[in-house]
Order: sequence, then structure tokens, then C-alpha cells
Amino acid sequence: MKENKTLQNAKIHLTPRELEVLKHLAQGLTNKEIAFQMNKSVSTVKQHISGMMLRLDVHTRTGIVIKAQK
Repeated sequence: MKENKTLQNAKIHLTPRELEVLKHLAQGLTNKEIAFQMNKSVSTVKQHISGMMLRLDVHTRTGIVIKAQK
């Protein structure tokens, strides 16, 4: 995965679940759709997204995807 390589180069480590959420974010899925795809609660998906925002120093879902693609 391109984003995984980029994130490794930046020394930012995402969990396998966060990488799965990232993949779905890049596809434009909503939190509810991601939760359904992953068989998790919407709350769990939101927690993964919040954690990624903190570590990637971004404030939006789109920011997560953009930072991962750089």
C-alpha cells in the first residue's frame, strides 16, 4: 500500500485496523459504511479516525487521506 510506505517513512505507525479504516476513507465511505464493512460499531470507527488525526496532525478525514498519499 502506498500510504503504508509513506507513513513508515514518516515514522508514523498505524495499526492494521487503522490502515483498514484509512483504505475505506480513501474510497469515500461514511463512518456508518466503514463500520458495516469492518463489522464494528460507528463509535469504534470514530475512535480510529480520531487517533489517526492526532498522530498525523490533521483535523479532517480528508486530511488523513491526503497526508497518507504524500
